[in-house]
Amino acid sequence: MSDESAPPEPTFKSAIEGIHWPAVPAPSAASLMAILLQLERDQWLPAAEIERRQRQQLRALLLHAQKSVPYYRKKLAPIAKQLETGALTPELWAEVPLLQRADIQGADQRLMSRALPRQHGKVSQTFTSGSTGKPVAVRHSQLFVLFWRAVTLRNHLWHKRDFGGSLAMIRGRSAGAGYPDGKQAENWGVPKAAGIETGPLFQLDINCSPAEQVDFLIRKAPSYLITHPTNLDRLARHSLEADLKVPSLREVLTVAEVLSPETRHVTEKAWGCRVADMYTARDLGYLALQCPEQEHYHVQSETILVEVLDEKGRPCAPGEVGRIIATPLQEFSMPLIRYDFGDHAEVGPPCPCGRGLPVLTRILGRKQQMLSLPNGEKRWTLHSAGPLDDLVGLGVTQYQVIQKSLSRLEVRVAVSHPLSEQQEAALRGWIAEHYGDTFEIALSYHDEIPRTAEGKYFDFMSEVAD
Repeated sequence: MSDESAPPEPTFKSAIEGIHWPAVPAPSAASLMAILLQLERDQWLPAAEIERRQRQQLRALLLHAQKSVPYYRKKLAPIAKQLETGALTPELWAEVPLLQRADIQGADQRLMSRALPRQHGKVSQTFTSGSTGKPVAVRHSQLFVLFWRAVTLRNHLWHKRDFGGSLAMIRGRSAGAGYPDGKQAENWGVPKAAGIETGPLFQLDINCSPAEQVDFLIRKAPSYLITHPTNLDRLARHSLEADLKVPSLREVLTVAEVLSPETRHVTEKAWGCRVADMYTARDLGYLALQCPEQEHYHVQSETILVEVLDEKGRPCAPGEVGRIIATPLQEFSMPLIRYDFGDHAEVGPPCPCGRGLPVLTRILGRKQQMLSLPNGEKRWTLHSAGPLDDLVGLGVTQYQVIQKSLSRLEVRVAVSHPLSEQQEAALRGWIAEHYGDTFEIALSYHDEIPRTAEGKYFDFMSEVAD
């Protein structure tokens, strides 16, 4: 008996003239679907077996890097002989040095493979967003992109999305995607590469006002929306204040920033739909996807190794927070091995859904997003529902705190109305309560607090060096 609540099965387009069913995909689509088939099967393997297969792939990556990447020729020389003659053990892996952002900037071409296998395809360059103030140039092969597309499809299938529906994308600054009409594409992009027919894609520039964005969503009536968490929070709050609904929305996909529990709550309250988060990075691809049955995240272990280490370099246990060390498994053109790129996360216990993929309970953001106290202590600045409700109650519609030094905070706010002396005093009290009463506070008012060129927005940034 069919499940009436389940979305329609994907419709595949055949690459062979006259053959409609079963569809015969093009060679590139067939490769993508073959990878996806394995991902859908291997997620249910026991954790120990997933780790064994990872080590097998890691050994191949290390051998390639040591032989063909100038930067790693010396870095991996101490373990090269052991790698060639035996398996990659956890002890041997621990001897591989960490890669820092400054190492990538300093190495430049020395991180590029001099003997990339032809089957990995052409290599293209991209840049990280520079949210840390230090943009990094990285290279990706076509094979890396193929695996990235496979995980994108896995995300859609995990959450049982209807490919026949429409998708709205409000991310970054998009040329020709201004209000009121934005711009439209015939399909979602990645599913089309797999031969899957989809509904249209609607795009709007993220710099449009919340009122314009919500109006766009109401008129276009998309089934799904993908945007940044901070933008979603503003749209949901505007909808509540203006008593507006977007009844077509089934789910919101978030990416690129930390998703707070409060944003999940306010979105469900405003629009009655759930939020599914993705943890990605331009230089690394997908790190984790939200479990389809829980709010925590599953590491995408078939394409990336994610280690969460404490301050002494030891693996964190469930419930502990540590820094993320990431290694893409299939990127041979510019290997990033044990890359310490600045993010932190909390490790979780095995998931009751039965997947053997590791669990991250929370993504806590970059080290630069931690408040530094005068005594050297660091604190996370992610606020829960209560404090944010208090801030909104004062008339604050947007805020951004920049730590300029160990003694000074620059606080930028946008407000719905001019604040009275009492309200400003309450705002300063809120800042002192949540960031510490030892800081000098430089408060300024703005009509709008701008995003980065990539459309990201940070409510806290630190300019204090470690």
